[in-house]
Amino acid sequence: MKRRKAIQNLALISAGMALLPGCDFEQWPVFENLMLEKDQLRLVDQLTRAILPQGGEGMPVVSTPEPTAHFVLRMVNDCYDARDARRYVAGLKLFQQYVQDTYKTSFKSLNPQQHVLLLTEVQTDEHLPKSLKYFLSTTKNLSVRHFTTSEYFMKNHLRYEFAPGRYLGCVAES
Repeated sequence: MKRRKAIQNLALISAGMALLPGCDFEQWPVFENLMLEKDQLRLVDQLTRAILPQGGEGMPVVSTPEPTAHFVLRMVNDCYDARDARRYVAGLKLFQQYVQDTYKTSFKSLNPQQHVLLLTEVQTDEHLPKSLKYFLSTTKNLSVRHFTTSEYFMKNHLRYEFAPGRYLGCVAES
């Protein structure tokens, strides 16, 4: 009887292990005004990482309390009106299509030099749709805002001290 139970448990464990790679454990907040699929959420995340590199050769490690993509999407969802949110999503779809048509691959598989080239192409090209440019400029502006208002940037680069500043007790008068 114990052999039968052991074989059943082994079969159950092996079936679970076979299904595990297909599971997606990545947690994304739910956005009411932005109806985005998982691959579009990942694209925004990859784009914000291309705009603000996460460390590397001679680069500081960007440390923010939440992922930049979450901040960008939350700002678009909560602070922009519905028309601008629809325009943002339309620009995201056009950006996906533009990358696929231009490079015949996804944004994720491009190297960092191609990311820079692609972003400068999109910013300088006059013939691209306005919603594509709106998507890219909004993502860039909100990514930079998220970093420049982070604790890391304020303390390490601006030498910011929270009000009222530091207390200097027992200082000798001159």
